[in-house]
Amino acid sequence: MEPDKPTIEGMVHTDTATRKKFSKDASSYRIQPQMVAAPANENDVVRILEFARKSGTSITCRSGGSGLSGAGIGPGIIVDFKPLMNRIKQLDPEIIAEPGVVLEDFLKQIHKKGLMLPAIPSSSSWCALGGNIGTRATGPRTARYGTIDAFVTSLKFITARGDIVDTRKKLPDYLEKGLMRIREKYLSDEKSRRLFENRPPIAGGYNVPAFSRYKDPGDIAAHLMVGSIGTLGVITEIRLSPIPIRMPQMTYAAFFPTLEKIGDALNRINELHPAAVEYIDNNTLARIQGKLLNNRHKDIAGALLVEFDESEEQAKKGRKILVESNPDELIPVPVNSPEETRIWEERRQILPKLRAFARKKGWIVPSIIDDVAIHVKDFVPVVRDLNQLMRRLQHDICIFGHIGFGSLHARPLFDPGKKKITKQIDTVSRQTFQILHQYGGTLVGEHNAGRSRSIYLEMELGDSFTYLREIKDLFDPEDILNPKTLFDTSPITENMNLDG
Repeated sequence: MEPDKPTIEGMVHTDTATRKKFSKDASSYRIQPQMVAAPANENDVVRILEFARKSGTSITCRSGGSGLSGAGIGPGIIVDFKPLMNRIKQLDPEIIAEPGVVLEDFLKQIHKKGLMLPAIPSSSSWCALGGNIGTRATGPRTARYGTIDAFVTSLKFITARGDIVDTRKKLPDYLEKGLMRIREKYLSDEKSRRLFENRPPIAGGYNVPAFSRYKDPGDIAAHLMVGSIGTLGVITEIRLSPIPIRMPQMTYAAFFPTLEKIGDALNRINELHPAAVEYIDNNTLARIQGKLLNNRHKDIAGALLVEFDESEEQAKKGRKILVESNPDELIPVPVNSPEETRIWEERRQILPKLRAFARKKGWIVPSIIDDVAIHVKDFVPVVRDLNQLMRRLQHDICIFGHIGFGSLHARPLFDPGKKKITKQIDTVSRQTFQILHQYGGTLVGEHNAGRSRSIYLEMELGDSFTYLREIKDLFDPEDILNPKTLFDTSPITENMNLDG
């Protein structure tokens, strides 16, 4: 007999094929949902939440399914926004969009208005705006312009109770009073404020510094929702304030013989506030073998890819710094050239090419320490210690990422045929966390929290973790929304697919 399901204008799927399709996202996890609901409008979302409350079923929001931490899958109802709630509702005077709009489509529309949204993940062709908000998305240009949170003006969302909340208007009393109570406590808690506000700028978990950045409860609510991975409410409308398009002036690819020289160039270059600074280590260059990004210099430590967009003068100063850092090779990449298109495409293709390389070897590249967030000043010792750890554990590793703002994607390669593979994965994860904790970094970075990393948040935050729990209890006391992704997490290997 077909299970009960919510009555909505959109679509509800309970067939095995659809449930199997939505049992996975871009992470290493597999969990088959009870059903998949594609709402057509805000009222549908209210009805789905009402059904979930009455039936004791959990809700997991999903846009593009490009998440890497396992936060886009769950055992209850997957709420799939991409098929029907994918409209750009307004482009002028403010931009209003629904969560299911594909980011690349959104960018094309705002570009016609002479605007840009700098926080563009590599998955822009298939990720969707709701997921970008849910994870507090970044991209190479976050180095200069910040995360997507900097461009959010307000939101509409549905609470776990079924309340429709517009953060531009008065909040429900329980939310407003609760937020003001937590804010008062936080502002008087110097130790916790120092901890949260001194974390790397892309550190994930709830956006707790919003309590000190904003006074209005609506603004606090909106910016807590950004980065909440669907655990606080179901976003139905996103309002953004992008900025005028700023064209690149010049890009350089610099290949360095040592990690120390990369670190020296990185710290000096960052003083100029470039638009983007990407790091690609030698192992990664050797695996992807692009036309421009490759390891033709066999003994190099890695490369920096640096984009300047402020002025020609800024680009000239950047080139001077790179030259003075003694690279083995410095490649200028002119604006609007075929080389510019190619080099950024090669950067976007790093992860797919690493996965293809692993498949040929019969290896796997699980998303376990792919989301390292550090202080830029600690780049050299963190990368050095990670490489030493992997040599000791006898694992190959590729490290790359948006190092201009302290984001690194560390990708160990595992042979699933070896014994105790789950123990190996757990050991790599735990010991990487210990290295990062030593330098004030985190495993919960730009891809935000989820099954592969939230287990470390309480260890990282100590007593201050209680703020995350208080926020969750205020918004979703019955834990209906995306449970087991930020709290009460299981071992990271549970529900992990190790078949490649």
